[in-house]
This record gives sequence, C-alpha cells and structure tokens, in this order.
Amino acid sequence: MAALPLLRDVQPLRKSTLGKRPDLAVVQNRRRWPAVLAGFLWALVFAGLLGAAVFHTQLAERQLQIDRLERSVAAQRELFDELRYERARLRSPVRLATAAGEIGMRRGSNGEFVEVSAQQLARQLAAAGVVNVGAVQIIVSSEPLEQFRDVKSVTDGQP
Repeated sequence: MAALPLLRDVQPLRKSTLGKRPDLAVVQNRRRWPAVLAGFLWALVFAGLLGAAVFHTQLAERQLQIDRLERSVAAQRELFDELRYERARLRSPVRLATAAGEIGMRRGSNGEFVEVSAQQLARQLAAAGVVNVGAVQIIVSSEPLEQFRDVKSVTDGQP
C-alpha cells in the first residue's frame, strides 16, 4: 500500500526548477482500433447471448402453449368419440323399436305406395305453396336404386 507523503517530508520547490520546462519529444500514436474492435466484439457476443436467452424463453413458452393445445385437442376428440357412441346407441334400431313399443307404436301393416294424380298435386301446391323447388319433382322410375337416387336428390340437405 502506498503511503502519502507528509507535508513536512515534501521539499519546497526551487525557483530554478519552476522556470525550466521539459524538452518536448515526438511520441508515437497509440493505436486504439484493437481496443475498439475488442469492445465491439464483446458487445456483439453479449448481444448474441442475450438474444439466445430471449429466443430460448420464447421457444419454451410456445412449446408450453402447443402442449396445452394438444391436450385440449385430445380431450375434445375423446368427448367427440363419447358423443358419437351415445348417438349410435340412441339411434340403434333395437332401442328405437323398444322405445316405440313402450309408447304404443307398432309396425305398419301395409307397404303400398299411394298414387297421387297431377290434379291432386296441383291442388295441394296451390293451397300450401311451393316450399322447395325439388319437392315438385315426381318419381317415374320403378327401379329401387333409381327411386333412392331421386329421393336423395330431392331431399339433399334436409334432415
């Protein structure tokens, strides 16, 4: 540790040394560019490490969000499967027949098609009006597959 000199130990300046100036000499320029370059490189490395930390944080947050969404999708798919199973159970022909029998419904005895004349159809349309343009089409074909296609083309999109 360096000690400070006491005032009693300091010698007074002489007048001869006060008036005398030291000789001037040319000093070489110090190069500052290595220090500037080192500072710039240090700042660049620091910024890169800081950017990597921020990027890693963002990546971890996004991964947590993706995990939450995947869990939510899995839960909704499971719910969809349960609802689809319940729908299939409710629409099963055996259950429908049992429920119909409980409220007094029974199977119809005749399976005949009723012929509707053009006059009766026109009278009905005049009274009720046309609900759907496809509803006025008359099925002429006698083949079951063609009848099915005709019915589907008329009732397409209806429940």
